[in-house]
This record gives sequence, structure tokens and C-alpha cells, in this order.
Amino acid sequence: MNVKINRIEYYHPKSKFSNDYFLEHFSKQGVDISGLLAVTGREQRYISEDFHENSLTMAIKAALKAVDKAKINVQDINLVVFVSSTPEYLSPTNAIKIHEALGLGKNTNAYDMNGNCAGMIIAMDQVCRVMKTNNSIKYALIVGSDQLVRYSRPTEAITYANFGESACAMLLENVEDGVSDFIDSTSYVDSSLSPYINFPPKGFSKFLPLEKYVDKHDRIIEWIDFNTDDAFASSVNSINELLSRHNLTKSDVKLYCLSQFAKKNVDMIREALEEPENKFSFIGNKFGYTGVTSPFLALTESIENNAIQRGDYIILWTVGAGVVASCILLRY
Repeated sequence: MNVKINRIEYYHPKSKFSNDYFLEHFSKQGVDISGLLAVTGREQRYISEDFHENSLTMAIKAALKAVDKAKINVQDINLVVFVSSTPEYLSPTNAIKIHEALGLGKNTNAYDMNGNCAGMIIAMDQVCRVMKTNNSIKYALIVGSDQLVRYSRPTEAITYANFGESACAMLLENVEDGVSDFIDSTSYVDSSLSPYINFPPKGFSKFLPLEKYVDKHDRIIEWIDFNTDDAFASSVNSINELLSRHNLTKSDVKLYCLSQFAKKNVDMIREALEEPENKFSFIGNKFGYTGVTSPFLALTESIENNAIQRGDYIILWTVGAGVVASCILLRY
């Protein structure tokens, strides 16, 4: 069986914030963040101002949009996977909530997973491999959604001024033939970096009894500055390894959709690969860094702009806290 991306759609909140808002916000604290915004390539980002909006409501909107535009029978969706670093529920799973909202059938599996910012690529890797061995799965729905700004410290620029919020829904289809297919993946882990990004900062066992144990400044994301150069450099080895495994060269790759954490990192990877800029989709200037959805927003934009065609080879790569990096080679 081949696994084809049937449809991919995204949702973001209505409120748009430009760099001016964050420059003024941190200027009042005596901090100039213009250098950070230049390195990350930010221009604008979408952030929810609606307290009733959360990662689950955003996920449902993206999923409904994908299913509606695919014009399929929702009873043929046999697997739902929700991916988030900021899930609305721990129990029941958010995937179950999505299942209910879409009116899916009972002959379906549904579960949540968290691989931080790498989560949606990891989910795609696992789901595609399951679908290839189980042709009873006609369609699988992977929905990623993060709402990190809400949990960010207003004094911490790397999260508060850098992140945006979005949801992305990808409908995968099992087909017997055709040019589209998931091909392979690689991963990289450096767990020595696990102390630097913590949510909650002191763990849930200290987070839940708030008044007794936790100062209000420790109730949100902690992000200690650390060096990610090795993690981003690993992307080059991962990409080259996948191409070598399948007797492909860089000239065969039409598009790279990488982590949108910083434009500087995308440029570093592009230069190391010695590839032209037009093969790299960068949407971080429009959306900010959206965590788990970031490479998939880049892919969606390229599809919408007709920058890729069915059968084109595409590389997806991103990195999550800890760190873990994941890379996928596919034919769109």
C-alpha cells in the first residue's frame, strides 16, 4: 500500500500581532529584542485573545476544514491521532473529543501523543508505517495543535515574542498505487539537553496543588537559553542518509519543509546542503513559531501556492525539546 496526503489544512486565531507590539512590550522592561526578531525572521504571528479558545477547539476547526474539503465519508476514517505539547485534556484523550466532533464511526482508533515540536512528524512516521501494514485503514487523521503563548512568561522573549498559535490537520489515505507515498524516516536524540525546556517547570506533581507549593512565576513554560546548533546540524546527516538509502540525490528533492523556529537555522541548513533558497519554504515570518505544526504549515503553503506537484520528493524535518529531531522523506 502507498500512503498519500489526501488533504492538509490549518487554522489560526483571528488576532494578528506585529513585531511592533513585542518591541514596545519588552522596551518597557528595558530590553531590546530587535536582534532576536531579526534572527528568527519574525514579522507577524497569530495569537488567541479568546479565553474560550484552546488547542482542542483549534484542532477541531482544522480537522473539520480538512474533512469538508476532502469530501470523503467520515465513516471511512479509521484512525485519529492528536498531537500537542499543550493538550486541553489528559483524560479523556483529545483525539476522542475530535472523533466526537467529526461524528466518526465506532470502528476507529483514537489516541493522543506528545513529541513536543517534533510530535507531528513523529506521528506521521508511525501512522504511515501502521497504514502500510494494515489496509483496513482507509483514512487516518493526524491533528497537531499548540497554544504556547498562553503559557509563556511575559518577561521571556524567546517564547512570548517568538511563538504563534495554530492547528493543522492532515488526512492520510491508503492507496494501492500512484506516485504519492511515505518513503522513510530518520531520527536523532540528544537527551543531555532535556533540562532546558520544562513545562510545567517543576513537573505536574508540584504544579497541581498551586497555592501550597508553586509561586505564580513558576506556573508557566520555563525556557533556559541553550545551544541547539548540534541538533540543527543533525538535519544534514539525516537528509543525506535518507537520500542515500533510496538512491536519490539532492537534485531529486523539490521542497524542504523544516522547523520554523528561526530563519537563521533554516539558512544554516540550506547552506550546509548547498541547495537554492527557493527549495525551502519559510512561513515563520507570517505565523511565528507554531511548535508542532510549523513544518506542516510550510508544506500547506507550498501546496496552496502550487509550488509542488504530485510525485515530487519532499523532506520534512524538525526538532523538539530535549532534544529529539525527526526527518521524513515522502513523495507528495
